[in-house]
Amino acid sequence: MITASVLLCGCIQKGKNIVYSDPVFPVDKVVELEMILEDPVMPELIMDMGFYKGRLVLMYGLNNQFIHFFDVETGEELGSALPKGRGPGEVISPNSLRLDRKTGALTVFDRMTRQLFSGQIDSLYKGINLSSVNSENFSRASYVFTLPQGYFIFQSPGVDIPERRYSMIKWDGKEVKYDGYHPHEDFRLVHSIFSNHNIGFSNDGKKMVAAAVPGMILEIFDLEEGIKMRYIRYFRRVYGEYIGNQFRSDFEKSGVGIADIYCTDKYIYITLGEPNTEVRYENIAIFDWEGNPVKIFRTNHYRLFQVCVDDEERFLYVVGEKNDGAQFIAKLDLSKY
Repeated sequence: MITASVLLCGCIQKGKNIVYSDPVFPVDKVVELEMILEDPVMPELIMDMGFYKGRLVLMYGLNNQFIHFFDVETGEELGSALPKGRGPGEVISPNSLRLDRKTGALTVFDRMTRQLFSGQIDSLYKGINLSSVNSENFSRASYVFTLPQGYFIFQSPGVDIPERRYSMIKWDGKEVKYDGYHPHEDFRLVHSIFSNHNIGFSNDGKKMVAAAVPGMILEIFDLEEGIKMRYIRYFRRVYGEYIGNQFRSDFEKSGVGIADIYCTDKYIYITLGEPNTEVRYENIAIFDWEGNPVKIFRTNHYRLFQVCVDDEERFLYVVGEKNDGAQFIAKLDLSKY
Protein backbone atom coordinates (compact mmCIF):
# COMPACT_ATOMS: atom_id res chain seq x y z
CA MET A 1 0.00 0.00 0.00
CA ILE A 2 1.26 3.45 -0.88
CA THR A 3 -0.34 6.18 1.17
CA ALA A 4 -0.77 9.75 0.08
CA SER A 5 0.36 10.96 3.47
CA VAL A 6 3.87 9.74 2.71
CA LEU A 7 4.03 10.99 -0.86
CA LEU A 8 2.70 14.45 -0.10
CA CYS A 9 5.50 15.26 2.35
CA GLY A 10 7.60 16.69 -0.46
CA CYS A 11 5.03 19.47 -1.04
CA ILE A 12 5.58 21.31 2.20
CA GLN A 13 6.93 24.86 1.91
CA LYS A 14 8.13 26.06 5.27
CA GLY A 15 6.27 29.07 6.61
CA LYS A 16 3.49 28.80 4.02
CA ASN A 17 1.65 25.67 5.07
CA ILE A 18 0.26 23.96 8.13
CA VAL A 19 1.61 20.44 8.18
CA TYR A 20 -0.71 17.51 8.85
CA SER A 21 -2.73 18.68 11.83
CA ASP A 22 -6.36 19.59 12.34
CA PRO A 23 -6.86 23.33 11.88
CA VAL A 24 -7.11 25.30 15.11
CA PHE A 25 -10.06 27.71 14.90
CA PRO A 26 -10.13 30.82 17.10
CA VAL A 27 -13.93 30.38 17.31
CA ASP A 28 -15.24 26.85 17.83
CA LYS A 29 -18.96 26.60 18.60
CA VAL A 30 -21.62 23.92 18.79
CA VAL A 31 -24.71 25.47 17.16
CA GLU A 32 -28.34 24.67 16.42
CA LEU A 33 -29.48 25.44 12.89
CA GLU A 34 -32.78 27.26 12.49
CA MET A 35 -35.02 25.17 10.26
CA ILE A 36 -36.60 26.90 7.26
CA LEU A 37 -38.08 23.85 5.54
CA GLU A 38 -38.02 20.25 6.71
CA ASP A 39 -38.27 17.24 4.43
CA PRO A 40 -38.47 19.14 1.12
CA VAL A 41 -39.02 17.18 -2.06
CA MET A 42 -35.54 17.03 -3.56
CA PRO A 43 -33.07 14.26 -4.43
CA GLU A 44 -29.94 13.50 -2.42
CA LEU A 45 -27.70 14.73 -5.25
CA ILE A 46 -27.88 18.52 -4.99
CA MET A 47 -25.30 19.87 -7.42
CA ASP A 48 -25.02 23.52 -6.39
CA MET A 49 -26.58 26.36 -4.41
CA GLY A 50 -26.56 30.16 -4.45
CA PHE A 51 -28.30 33.23 -3.06
CA TYR A 52 -30.01 35.97 -5.07
CA LYS A 53 -32.43 38.70 -3.95
CA GLY A 54 -33.90 36.83 -1.00
CA ARG A 55 -34.08 33.55 -2.89
CA LEU A 56 -32.08 30.39 -2.64
CA VAL A 57 -31.15 29.03 -6.05
CA LEU A 58 -30.61 25.27 -6.00
CA MET A 59 -29.46 23.11 -8.89
CA TYR A 60 -30.77 19.55 -8.92
CA GLY A 61 -32.83 17.40 -11.23
CA LEU A 62 -36.52 17.04 -10.37
CA ASN A 63 -39.57 16.91 -12.63
CA ASN A 64 -37.32 17.50 -15.65
CA GLN A 65 -36.18 20.87 -14.27
CA PHE A 66 -32.69 21.68 -12.95
CA ILE A 67 -32.97 25.12 -11.29
CA HIS A 68 -35.31 25.54 -8.29
CA PHE A 69 -36.04 28.74 -6.35
CA PHE A 70 -36.89 28.87 -2.63
CA ASP A 71 -37.86 31.77 -0.39
CA VAL A 72 -35.15 32.18 2.28
CA GLU A 73 -37.65 33.05 5.00
CA THR A 74 -40.45 30.55 4.49
CA GLY A 75 -38.80 27.79 2.45
CA GLU A 76 -41.62 28.05 -0.07
CA GLU A 77 -40.63 26.81 -3.51
CA LEU A 78 -41.16 29.77 -5.84
CA GLY A 79 -40.64 28.02 -9.15
CA SER A 80 -38.40 25.92 -11.37
CA ALA A 81 -36.56 26.47 -14.63
CA LEU A 82 -33.91 25.10 -17.02
CA PRO A 83 -35.71 22.10 -18.55
CA LYS A 84 -34.08 18.82 -19.47
CA GLY A 85 -33.73 18.08 -23.16
CA ARG A 86 -31.78 18.73 -26.33
CA GLY A 87 -33.69 21.75 -27.57
CA PRO A 88 -32.80 25.45 -27.28
CA GLY A 89 -32.25 26.47 -23.68
CA GLU A 90 -32.43 22.84 -22.48
CA VAL A 91 -29.70 20.82 -20.74
CA ILE A 92 -29.00 17.14 -20.22
CA SER A 93 -26.43 16.90 -17.44
CA PRO A 94 -25.54 20.24 -15.80
CA ASN A 95 -22.68 20.15 -13.30
CA SER A 96 -21.39 23.67 -12.68
CA LEU A 97 -23.31 26.81 -11.83
CA ARG A 98 -21.99 30.33 -11.37
CA LEU A 99 -24.22 33.16 -10.22
CA ASP A 100 -23.05 36.78 -10.20
CA ARG A 101 -25.13 38.31 -7.45
CA LYS A 102 -24.32 41.89 -8.52
CA THR A 103 -25.32 41.59 -12.16
CA GLY A 104 -27.70 38.63 -11.99
CA ALA A 105 -25.71 36.77 -14.66
CA LEU A 106 -26.09 32.99 -14.46
CA THR A 107 -24.07 30.34 -16.29
CA VAL A 108 -24.46 26.55 -16.30
CA PHE A 109 -22.18 24.06 -18.04
CA ASP A 110 -23.68 20.90 -19.54
CA ARG A 111 -20.98 18.22 -19.36
CA MET A 112 -22.93 15.92 -21.69
CA THR A 113 -23.21 18.29 -24.66
CA ARG A 114 -20.15 20.44 -23.72
CA GLN A 115 -22.25 23.58 -23.93
CA LEU A 116 -22.19 26.62 -21.67
CA PHE A 117 -25.62 28.13 -21.00
CA SER A 118 -25.90 31.75 -19.90
CA GLY A 119 -28.46 34.45 -19.21
CA GLN A 120 -30.01 36.57 -16.48
CA ILE A 121 -31.46 34.84 -13.45
CA ASP A 122 -34.41 37.25 -13.38
CA SER A 123 -35.24 36.23 -16.95
CA LEU A 124 -34.88 32.56 -16.08
CA TYR A 125 -37.16 33.06 -13.09
CA LYS A 126 -39.73 34.56 -15.46
CA GLY A 127 -39.55 31.56 -17.78
CA ILE A 128 -37.11 32.84 -20.42
CA ASN A 129 -34.58 30.14 -21.34
CA LEU A 130 -30.80 30.50 -21.23
CA SER A 131 -28.79 30.80 -24.44
CA SER A 132 -25.99 28.34 -25.22
CA VAL A 133 -22.39 28.78 -26.35
CA ASN A 134 -20.19 26.14 -28.01
CA SER A 135 -16.40 26.28 -28.12
CA GLU A 136 -13.68 23.84 -29.11
CA ASN A 137 -12.03 24.79 -25.81
CA PHE A 138 -14.87 23.04 -23.97
CA SER A 139 -14.08 19.66 -25.56
CA ARG A 140 -11.56 18.81 -22.83
CA ALA A 141 -13.58 20.35 -19.99
CA SER A 142 -15.22 18.66 -17.05
CA TYR A 143 -16.42 22.02 -15.71
CA VAL A 144 -16.58 25.52 -17.18
CA PHE A 145 -17.20 28.76 -15.27
CA THR A 146 -17.40 32.32 -16.56
CA LEU A 147 -15.36 35.04 -14.87
CA PRO A 148 -14.73 38.69 -15.82
CA GLN A 149 -11.46 37.54 -17.45
CA GLY A 150 -13.07 34.86 -19.62
CA TYR A 151 -13.81 31.14 -19.47
CA PHE A 152 -12.30 29.18 -16.58
CA ILE A 153 -11.97 25.49 -17.44
CA PHE A 154 -11.34 22.48 -15.22
CA GLN A 155 -10.11 19.50 -17.17
CA SER A 156 -9.96 15.91 -15.98
CA PRO A 157 -6.60 14.43 -14.93
CA GLY A 158 -4.64 12.96 -17.81
CA VAL A 159 -6.18 15.21 -20.46
CA ASP A 160 -3.74 17.16 -22.67
CA ILE A 161 -1.13 18.16 -20.07
CA PRO A 162 -1.35 15.63 -17.21
CA GLU A 163 -0.18 17.95 -14.44
CA ARG A 164 -2.34 20.87 -15.57
CA ARG A 165 -5.83 20.80 -14.14
CA TYR A 166 -7.05 24.27 -15.14
CA SER A 167 -7.11 26.64 -18.10
CA MET A 168 -8.29 30.20 -18.58
CA ILE A 169 -9.41 31.33 -22.02
CA LYS A 170 -9.93 35.07 -22.47
CA TRP A 171 -12.99 36.36 -24.26
CA ASP A 172 -10.85 36.91 -27.37
CA GLY A 173 -9.87 33.23 -27.36
CA LYS A 174 -6.32 33.62 -26.06
CA GLU A 175 -5.11 31.44 -23.19
CA VAL A 176 -3.69 33.18 -20.13
CA LYS A 177 -0.50 32.28 -18.29
CA TYR A 178 -0.60 29.22 -16.05
CA ASP A 179 1.59 29.18 -12.95
CA GLY A 180 -0.31 26.66 -10.86
CA TYR A 181 1.71 23.49 -11.19
CA HIS A 182 1.65 21.49 -8.01
CA PRO A 183 5.16 21.44 -6.47
CA HIS A 184 5.03 17.69 -5.90
CA GLU A 185 6.78 15.50 -8.44
CA ASP A 186 4.13 12.74 -8.37
CA PHE A 187 1.47 14.37 -10.56
CA ARG A 188 -0.43 11.07 -10.82
CA LEU A 189 -1.05 11.08 -7.08
CA VAL A 190 -1.98 14.77 -6.93
CA HIS A 191 -4.45 14.45 -9.77
CA SER A 192 -5.98 11.30 -8.33
CA ILE A 193 -6.65 13.14 -5.09
CA PHE A 194 -7.95 16.29 -6.81
CA SER A 195 -10.02 14.40 -9.39
CA ASN A 196 -12.74 14.55 -6.72
CA HIS A 197 -12.64 18.10 -5.44
CA ASN A 198 -14.53 21.36 -5.12
CA ILE A 199 -13.56 24.77 -6.45
CA GLY A 200 -14.91 28.19 -5.53
CA PHE A 201 -14.35 31.75 -6.71
CA SER A 202 -14.45 35.09 -4.95
CA ASN A 203 -17.33 37.32 -6.03
CA ASP A 204 -15.01 39.51 -8.11
CA GLY A 205 -13.52 36.47 -9.86
CA LYS A 206 -9.96 37.36 -8.88
CA LYS A 207 -9.32 34.45 -6.48
CA MET A 208 -10.03 30.74 -6.52
CA VAL A 209 -9.75 27.94 -3.99
CA ALA A 210 -9.49 24.24 -4.81
CA ALA A 211 -10.27 21.81 -2.02
CA ALA A 212 -9.75 18.06 -2.15
CA VAL A 213 -12.62 15.97 -0.77
CA PRO A 214 -10.49 13.39 1.09
CA GLY A 215 -8.27 14.63 3.92
CA MET A 216 -8.12 18.40 4.11
CA ILE A 217 -6.05 20.30 1.56
CA LEU A 218 -6.69 23.86 0.34
CA GLU A 219 -5.02 25.31 -2.75
CA ILE A 220 -5.53 29.06 -3.25
CA PHE A 221 -4.97 30.76 -6.61
CA ASP A 222 -4.70 34.34 -7.83
CA LEU A 223 -6.55 34.80 -11.14
CA GLU A 224 -5.91 38.49 -11.84
CA GLU A 225 -3.17 37.99 -14.45
CA GLY A 226 -3.40 34.28 -15.15
CA ILE A 227 -3.59 31.24 -12.90
CA LYS A 228 -1.02 31.66 -10.14
CA MET A 229 -0.88 29.41 -7.08
CA ARG A 230 -0.51 31.48 -3.89
CA TYR A 231 -0.91 29.06 -0.98
CA ILE A 232 -1.18 25.36 -0.29
CA ARG A 233 -2.57 24.45 3.12
CA TYR A 234 -2.30 20.87 4.41
CA PHE A 235 -4.42 20.22 7.48
CA ARG A 236 -4.97 16.45 7.40
CA ARG A 237 -3.22 13.51 5.81
CA VAL A 238 -4.83 11.70 2.91
CA TYR A 239 -4.73 7.92 3.36
CA GLY A 240 -5.31 5.36 0.64
CA GLU A 241 -3.67 3.03 -1.87
CA TYR A 242 -3.02 2.59 -5.55
CA ILE A 243 -5.23 0.10 -7.35
CA GLY A 244 -3.75 -0.15 -10.81
CA ASN A 245 -3.11 3.42 -11.95
CA GLN A 246 -5.76 4.95 -9.72
CA PHE A 247 -5.28 6.16 -6.16
CA ARG A 248 -8.25 5.21 -3.99
CA SER A 249 -8.67 7.29 -0.86
CA ASP A 250 -9.62 5.80 2.49
CA PHE A 251 -12.37 8.25 3.42
CA GLU A 252 -13.03 6.83 6.88
CA LYS A 253 -9.40 7.28 7.86
CA SER A 254 -8.81 10.55 6.00
CA GLY A 255 -12.19 12.07 6.76
CA VAL A 256 -14.34 14.07 4.35
CA GLY A 257 -12.25 17.21 4.35
CA ILE A 258 -14.37 19.40 2.09
CA ALA A 259 -17.88 18.35 1.10
CA ASP A 260 -18.99 21.71 -0.31
CA ILE A 261 -17.45 25.14 -0.75
CA TYR A 262 -18.86 28.66 -1.17
CA CYS A 263 -16.82 31.85 -1.50
CA THR A 264 -17.20 35.59 -1.13
CA ASP A 265 -14.57 38.31 -1.53
CA LYS A 266 -13.89 38.03 2.20
CA TYR A 267 -14.20 34.38 3.23
CA ILE A 268 -14.23 30.75 2.15
CA TYR A 269 -17.14 28.76 3.61
CA ILE A 270 -16.98 24.97 3.61
CA THR A 271 -18.84 21.96 4.99
CA LEU A 272 -16.60 19.22 6.31
CA GLY A 273 -16.43 16.04 8.34
CA GLU A 274 -14.13 14.56 10.93
CA PRO A 275 -11.43 11.90 10.40
CA ASN A 276 -11.77 8.36 11.75
CA THR A 277 -15.56 8.39 11.44
CA GLU A 278 -18.13 7.17 8.98
CA VAL A 279 -18.48 9.24 5.84
CA ARG A 280 -20.44 12.20 7.16
CA TYR A 281 -19.93 15.95 7.00
CA GLU A 282 -21.79 17.78 9.71
CA ASN A 283 -19.66 20.88 10.36
CA ILE A 284 -19.32 24.34 8.80
CA ALA A 285 -15.92 26.05 8.72
CA ILE A 286 -14.77 29.50 7.63
CA PHE A 287 -11.29 30.32 6.25
CA ASP A 288 -9.75 33.55 5.01
CA TRP A 289 -8.12 33.83 1.58
CA GLU A 290 -4.71 32.89 2.94
CA GLY A 291 -6.13 29.59 4.14
CA ASN A 292 -6.17 30.56 7.82
CA PRO A 293 -8.95 29.03 9.96
CA VAL A 294 -11.41 31.66 11.24
CA LYS A 295 -14.41 29.87 12.76
CA ILE A 296 -16.00 26.45 12.91
CA PHE A 297 -19.61 25.60 13.75
CA ARG A 298 -20.33 22.04 14.79
CA THR A 299 -23.81 20.66 14.26
CA ASN A 300 -25.48 17.39 15.16
CA HIS A 301 -26.74 16.69 11.64
CA TYR A 302 -25.62 13.86 9.40
CA ARG A 303 -24.68 15.62 6.18
CA LEU A 304 -24.61 19.22 4.99
CA PHE A 305 -24.76 19.02 1.21
CA GLN A 306 -24.60 22.68 0.20
CA VAL A 307 -23.85 26.03 1.83
CA CYS A 308 -24.14 29.71 0.85
CA VAL A 309 -24.47 33.11 2.53
CA ASP A 310 -26.55 36.24 1.92
CA ASP A 311 -25.16 39.49 0.51
CA GLU A 312 -24.23 40.88 3.94
CA GLU A 313 -22.72 37.56 5.06
CA ARG A 314 -24.95 37.63 8.12
CA PHE A 315 -27.04 34.55 7.41
CA LEU A 316 -25.57 31.26 6.27
CA TYR A 317 -27.90 28.82 4.52
CA VAL A 318 -27.49 25.06 4.25
CA VAL A 319 -29.23 22.13 2.64
CA GLY A 320 -28.66 19.00 4.66
CA GLU A 321 -29.77 15.63 5.91
CA LYS A 322 -30.66 14.62 9.45
CA ASN A 323 -29.55 11.38 11.08
CA ASP A 324 -32.91 9.77 10.19
CA GLY A 325 -32.47 10.63 6.51
CA ALA A 326 -34.94 13.52 6.44
CA GLN A 327 -33.69 16.51 4.46
CA PHE A 328 -33.96 20.17 5.38
CA ILE A 329 -33.15 23.75 4.43
CA ALA A 330 -31.84 25.74 7.40
CA LYS A 331 -30.00 28.92 8.33
CA LEU A 332 -27.49 30.15 10.86
CA ASP A 333 -27.23 33.76 12.11
CA LEU A 334 -23.48 34.41 11.91
CA SER A 335 -23.80 37.75 13.71
CA LYS A 336 -24.34 35.86 16.98
CA TYR A 337 -20.86 34.34 16.84
